[in-house]
Amino acid sequence: MPAHEKQMSGGIAPGRGLPRALLLAALCSVAFIAESRPATAFEIFGIKLWGSSSDEDADIVDPLRYSVTIEAPDADKDLVKKLENASTLKADEERPVSGSLGLLAKARADREQLVAALYADARYEGVVTVTIEGKPLDDLPPDAEFKGPQPIPVVISIAAGAKFTLGNIRLEGDAAGLTSADFGLIAGG
Repeated sequence: MPAHEKQMSGGIAPGRGLPRALLLAALCSVAFIAESRPATAFEIFGIKLWGSSSDEDADIVDPLRYSVTIEAPDADKDLVKKLENASTLKADEERPVSGSLGLLAKARADREQLVAALYADARYEGVVTVTIEGKPLDDLPPDAEFKGPQPIPVVISIAAGAKFTLGNIRLEGDAAGLTSADFGLIAGG
């Protein structure tokens, strides 16, 4: 092979490179077809554009299904709706958690969210009690196992308590000349 052909082709004669490239392309195509799988869900930035969520459930270790009942007998409809919206147990009821530990962690976090929702509604004496399989959350050991039939029953009982309002507002001292309404402090509000 002349020196200029060797230099241009990287040491392979021009007639021999094409069959090798075609062979490599054919092998790659066969490997790609053999490894291709049916299209499943497509998600970008946490938003599922198409596909089913059952694919997500396949990634959950030791999936445990549960059902949630929220009881708030002394709360009005608006407050019950706020509490249901604040509950991650209720919002994610269709998705299993990762085992008994996952259910315990989610129930504890949910109780805190529900207490925060009560505080946001000026109900500072509210009490949230969560039971799993009829046992209070605080009485369950950290390694409790829920082996009963699924879905595991979770009951959230909420005693909303009285709504706190401001009574007579009187500003004294350096603030005596100021109006309480300028600061959003209104009696009964």
